[in-house]
Amino acid sequence: MQNLKIWNYVSFPWLIFTLVFFIVFFFNAFFGESDTQFISYNYLKNLFQNTFLLSIMSAILSALIAVPLAILVTFYKFPGHKFFSWSLSLSIAFPAYVYAFIFVGIFEYSSPLSEYLRSFDLYLPSIKNIHGASIIMSMALFPYIFLITKAQLSSVGLNIFRAARSLGDSNIAAIRKVILPSLRPTIIAGMALVIFETISDFGGVSTLRIETFTVGIYDAWFGYQSYLTASKLAGFLLIFVFLIMFISKNFGIERRNVAFKTAEIFEKIELKWFKQVIISCICFLIFIIIFCIPLFQLLIWQLSEMNISLLDNIKFLLNSLIIGSLVSIFTVFIAIGLSLSYRGSAKLRFLISISSSGYAIPGSVVSAGLLIGFYTLFGSSITLYGIYALLLCLCFRFMTPAFNYISSSLTNISSSSEYSLSTQPRNYYRSFLYFYFPQMRPAIFLSVLIVFIESIKEQPATLLLRPVGFDTLSTRIYNYTSEGQWEMAASPSLLLVFLSLIFVYLINKSFDHNKRY
Repeated sequence: MQNLKIWNYVSFPWLIFTLVFFIVFFFNAFFGESDTQFISYNYLKNLFQNTFLLSIMSAILSALIAVPLAILVTFYKFPGHKFFSWSLSLSIAFPAYVYAFIFVGIFEYSSPLSEYLRSFDLYLPSIKNIHGASIIMSMALFPYIFLITKAQLSSVGLNIFRAARSLGDSNIAAIRKVILPSLRPTIIAGMALVIFETISDFGGVSTLRIETFTVGIYDAWFGYQSYLTASKLAGFLLIFVFLIMFISKNFGIERRNVAFKTAEIFEKIELKWFKQVIISCICFLIFIIIFCIPLFQLLIWQLSEMNISLLDNIKFLLNSLIIGSLVSIFTVFIAIGLSLSYRGSAKLRFLISISSSGYAIPGSVVSAGLLIGFYTLFGSSITLYGIYALLLCLCFRFMTPAFNYISSSLTNISSSSEYSLSTQPRNYYRSFLYFYFPQMRPAIFLSVLIVFIESIKEQPATLLLRPVGFDTLSTRIYNYTSEGQWEMAASPSLLLVFLSLIFVYLINKSFDHNKRY
């Protein structure tokens, strides 16, 4: 399309950058020299086993929590169903590494809870293992599955459920025979997100003493000063990521159920009063565990460490705000160009898809690739250019959600309207401003919010690429938790959680606003 041709040129610099990045990264990762004593067979086997088990177990537990909750708040009427519909997703404001040190602090031998239970000859189990780590990760990450499952049920699921009921199935039978099979692509998509988030986590698994590939990359880089070894480990992790992507796609992630929303109001199912009470108690208990207890524990630590004020961390808050704002602006600007270029040029679609796949790649992998690649091409470290390296890494990492949301908004434009536009005198600026931008505006706003909140929570990439002396809330949290100073980590954690809660609220408001149209 002629009116979109200019966006191909806007996208070229980003496409060239990502193509060079992958070529140089794979060359260094698989053909460069490394410390063979450090990368032994047993070490790689241990990293792979821990990474695989932790990610799969976290994804399964997250689905077991999220799917029943999404069905309950969507289909059933019980006391508090409107409150739980949004409040059960609030744990997404807690980064997994914050969750990890909170529960390690609660369960450790010297904690007040452990000391109190020991007076009754009761002992808390250790959570510094795969099983404990997978439970903590699932509590932090299940909202990814909960939100997309609830959205799918609110549109397609209600019509399918109504049709199943009209054929004589009971509520439970309709859910088991029709709803759950129809949700399979959505559930697997959410589980894939949980897997990607789990394998990219660094602070959480470090606190829980689980050696994953992300920990191995960090140890190779800073502990052994073996940069090529870190790059090789990142290459192995990238192969694992591509394997997960391939398996998930073959299970039908890209096969979407097509249905249209109806203007009818769905009457939620009325249950007997004792069943309503049981469901309300279950939801309330989960809400307490995933949100109230972690927040309460942070507040206790903050009050106990009175010499550290929230104001002492304002500098790190401002740094986080700067990083989040710049990354969200640049990422969304590039995503607009990629989305319009993807729509207008079939020849570039494969490259655009590759260039917008960064969300599936852990931040440690992208960081290692940038550091090694830049040194290979230019003979110097990319960290010499201040925060620009970090901005570039985070833009690549979080291009996926921005591109997906914005490109999806363009599917509402009919081909006939676009053809009519192409017959008019060409003015690229006016075409974008008055034709494409109104369709993209809600998606752009949502993309800015999502990229911002993901950027300020990102920890491994920030640790690897931040300039010397430049700390954000996420890196400050790691500095304290790596030394077991839970009380001192509470202050920056509270600021990060409260900042994330503001954006989670805005994201929910954005979703609610879009539902009206």
